[in-house]
Amino acid sequence: MLIKKGSRGNEVREIQEFLEITADGIFGPGTERAVKKWQSENGLVDDGIVGPTTWNAMGLATTDISEKTYVTETGLQIERFYLDKDEYFTGSNPEYLFIHHTAGWHNPFKTIKNWNNDTRGCVATEFVIGGQSIEGDDDRYDGKVVQALPEGGWGWHLGTGRSYMHQHSVGIELNNFGYIKNGRTYVNIEHIDLK
Repeated sequence: MLIKKGSRGNEVREIQEFLEITADGIFGPGTERAVKKWQSENGLVDDGIVGPTTWNAMGLATTDISEKTYVTETGLQIERFYLDKDEYFTGSNPEYLFIHHTAGWHNPFKTIKNWNNDTRGCVATEFVIGGQSIEGDDDRYDGKVVQALPEGGWGWHLGTGRSYMHQHSVGIELNNFGYIKNGRTYVNIEHIDLK
């Protein structure tokens, strides 16, 4: 997880409390300056971004964020945000990998919540990758990788039903709206140029 200018929430509040600055949960310019100063004073790269190294150096890793987030051998950060246990199956034996795109906007957590609350059954992929808002107003989730079910779990991601491919594949959902045609997405949402 990367916490940086524009981030909001409890993790930001924890950082602000640690730095003994106003704890409003909004990572603005003042928080960024305080983080850069603390990083510089503690021999870290003073980029104003709280990633795993800064988070651990601050001693905040004993809180929930460290239990929710893990880093792979290649340095990829993955946040766990599991579906309810009755929303997926167990006993996966992956042989294949499928990449999907969703009409679930840009927030991977919202996509997982929607799966958790829908009535279609165990619809899910193991991983969901966030994107940019097509409205051009939110990039907090761009590239964020979230694990929706524990290793060995599986859900319907190639239609519904218990086909061989479901149980023997890992699904990765990309939060985007697919192709753009005549300035609109395939679900008729107007595209905003993100340049």
